[in-house]
Amino acid sequence: MALYPDIQKNAQTEIDTVIGIERLPEFEDRPSLPFVEALYREVVRWKPVAPLGVAHTSTADDVYNGYFIPKGTTVISNIWAMTRDESIYPEPERFNPDRFFTADGKLSDDETVLAFGFGRRICPGRHNADPTLWAAFVSILSTFNIAKAKDDTGKEIEIDPNSYSDSLFSHPLPFSCSIIPRSETAKSLVQATMETHDF
Repeated sequence: MALYPDIQKNAQTEIDTVIGIERLPEFEDRPSLPFVEALYREVVRWKPVAPLGVAHTSTADDVYNGYFIPKGTTVISNIWAMTRDESIYPEPERFNPDRFFTADGKLSDDETVLAFGFGRRICPGRHNADPTLWAAFVSILSTFNIAKAKDDTGKEIEIDPNSYSDSLFSHPLPFSCSIIPRSETAKSLVQATMETHDF
């Protein structure tokens, strides 16, 4: 969010308007936060955690789009390439949550999050992972402003959006940023949560 302060602000405005500032977002709020949902979908599309998915083995001979796939073949679903398909995601390298809205401004019905895979071999933990990620995501947005850090002279420290690990599971390399409570109320909500939960 440090790279996209205007997008962060739009999401926070939606959260404040729908939920207010006196409580943290809850799972039941999800359908009422279409911009936050679009932003969440774009975050997991733009930099998928498992860009090559998880390898699977074909259980029988098969033909897919004219390609013969023998039984026992290791199949790798290239999630990275799928999330960069320009016919589905125009300007795929551009971070743009609006791509998940229809021409008339409604959130698209397509709830597919390719980061969890697809078909019979879709991630079995997605029903836990998806709402957990969403809850963390929206709670952070509701309580914190994330911005570029500043050096000793007050100049913003730039963040390289392409500075990611080259491992099987992708993650950003360490970078400096500023994470500040949005208000005293937000700070109190975070402190109360920390006091009532074992982390």
